[in-house]
Order: sequence, then C-alpha cells, then structure tokens
Amino acid sequence: MKLRNRITGLCLFVSSMFITFSCTTDSIKCTLKGEVIDRPESNQLILKKQGEDPRIHGVRIPITNGKFEYVLHCDYEELYELVFYDEFEQGAFRPIPFFSEHGIIKFTLYPLDKSNSNIVAGGKLNGQYMDYKNEILQKARELEPSKSVDEKVKQQINENGWLNADTYPLFLQICREDSSYQEWLRWKIQYIREHSDIVGYCILVSEARSEKDKINDFSQFAEVFQTVFEPKYPNHPYTAKMIDLLTGSSLKAGNLFIDFSAVNFRGESVKLSERITGKPTVLHLWASWCGSCRQKGKELISVYEEFRSKGFVVIGVAREKSISTAEAAIKQDKYPWENLVELNDAGQIWVKYGIDNSGGSVFLIDENGIIVAVAPSIDEIKDFLTNKFQ
Repeated sequence: MKLRNRITGLCLFVSSMFITFSCTTDSIKCTLKGEVIDRPESNQLILKKQGEDPRIHGVRIPITNGKFEYVLHCDYEELYELVFYDEFEQGAFRPIPFFSEHGIIKFTLYPLDKSNSNIVAGGKLNGQYMDYKNEILQKARELEPSKSVDEKVKQQINENGWLNADTYPLFLQICREDSSYQEWLRWKIQYIREHSDIVGYCILVSEARSEKDKINDFSQFAEVFQTVFEPKYPNHPYTAKMIDLLTGSSLKAGNLFIDFSAVNFRGESVKLSERITGKPTVLHLWASWCGSCRQKGKELISVYEEFRSKGFVVIGVAREKSISTAEAAIKQDKYPWENLVELNDAGQIWVKYGIDNSGGSVFLIDENGIIVAVAPSIDEIKDFLTNKFQ
C-alpha cells in the first residue's frame, strides 16, 4: 500500500509570548475561546492532535484571569485535544477533544473531578462528535462491557495487584473473550461504517489505536479502512496513521522487522537495516522520560558485553524532542551501543512497532530479520544468544 501524499505537518513558531500552530496554508481558521471555572491553579493548556504524546508534541496556551483565546490554523479537519498543563505535570489528565473547523469553538472547562460537565460548543463536526459520544455512552450502559470485564479481572487479581505490567495481559485476554465487550466493539465498527465522513474516520483511527491490543482479529478495522475511508480520503493524515497502525498491529514474533531511518547524534540519517542485516539484534526503543525503558537498557548492558564479540548487536532509538536529551540520558545510563533519535515522531516508529501508547519496548530479531520475541525478558534474550552461539 503506497501513501500518496504525506501531511505537511505542523510547524512551530516560537515568540516571546507564546507558541502557535502554523501550516503551509491557512485553509482552516479555528478560533478557540474558553472559560476556566474554579481552577485557580491552572495557568496553561497544551494543544495537541489526538493521539499525540504531550511529552513530545503540543503548544501551550496561556490562561489569564480564567480565560483563554487562541487561533488555530491548519490544513485538515482533525480531532485535537486540550490538556491542562498542571494535570499533565501531575501525571493524571483528561483531554478535552474538539474538531478543527472554520469558525469559533467555545469551551467551558471545570476541574478534573467535574470534567464530565465540560462544554465544547461550535461547529458541525463538533456537534456530530458529541452525538457519537452520547450514543456510545448509551450503548455502554446497555451492554456494560467495562463492568463485565472489570468484574472478571477483579476475580482473578488480588486487591494489591490491579492492572500493571504483570496483570495487563490477563486484562487483554478477558477483553478478547468477553461477549459484551465484543458486541460493543461490533456496534462501534458498524457506527463508523454508517458515518463515512471525517468524524467517522476520526473514530476509526481512535478505536483502532485503543483497541488494537484487546482484539485478536484486526481485519475488521482494516476492511472498513480499505473499502470506505482510504479511497475517499487518500491524502488525509488519518490515512497515513491508519497505514502505520495496521503495520504495527501485524508486528509479532515470526514476522520480519520493520525497517526505518532515524538520525544519529550528528544529525545524519541512519537506516536500521544497514546496521542489523545478518546479525542477531535487540532493538531497544526508549525515551529519556521513560524510567522502565531506561532500566531495561541498563539491564541489557551485561548481555551485550558478553555476546558483542560474537556478533550480537544492540541498536537503541530514543523518542525525543531534541538530540541533547537523549545524549544526557545515555551519558547517565552508559549505554555502550549505537543510539539513534526519533525526533518528534517524525518517522512514526513507535506506531509502526505497535507501541505508540508507551515510552518504548524491546524487540529480539534474528540474523535473518525475523522477530523472535516482542518485549522479551533479559533471561529470554540471554538464552536465545547462548543457543545461537554455542
């Protein structure tokens, strides 16, 4: 599948007062006007596209005397989100979604514990999106898929071991087997098929991104994308996102690795295949702000030192806003292998590898380019290399 025109993207212009979104054309002018209620501690909002990580993307909008105003210029109608900066800093935030469309969008925003009272008003697309959220809420009440899943999970997880790295696979398994959850998912797919406009396309991308780990069969998303939306919106940025999501959803043990390019610390482009062809490899995707990713890297050091002379390769790729933050982290953690940098998700590497919701992961790849394991333990990596080089 060949993508015909990539999105030109967002360019950042920094002034002494604020940062604004800018694009190559001003085809859409969307004015955001808002009032912030009972939030004296909040003085900034982060504006970003839906699905983007605010640690990597976004611009800040000042809140002055409980009000804000911002003009968003962009090329495409897409779903954006506002995030309160103080919530983001505390690690618990609830995005406020809205569509970019011509005209004025008005916001009335409340504290996190009252965020269900938030109001977003203005524009045809925003009205349609609100209708969808009301419909899906009603359907969820009828089916209660989350309650069904929650009860099954609670039955098998003790009180002190709620969802974490060890119990999350159980949660995913229960989602896949729960009939109410599956019926709810089928309803959403049918809704998307019946609403083949940009709102439906947005919902498809959002659902594909959030559900990809919870389902065994991703073909229902692929089918509606390829038959309904890709032909209708060949140049929209959602098309590029769906292609990357479909690629990432198929990435598993037994498949070929996905090639990509990223820059080294000199700013030069490096292709992954040039570094790993014919060599057993660990691809370490990480970020300076991801503590567990960096810990995994430090644990890899002893394995790398033991097997590097036999041809074992580790390639790190840091997901960063700047090369300097990756350099500082490597200096501290003392990674001895080559590291590249994915700047501002330019190559969508995390999406292509199916981990766009996380800071990173590890992929064990054999000398033929076949993925041996996704997120293997250090012992699994060591056992593989021991058998390989014995």
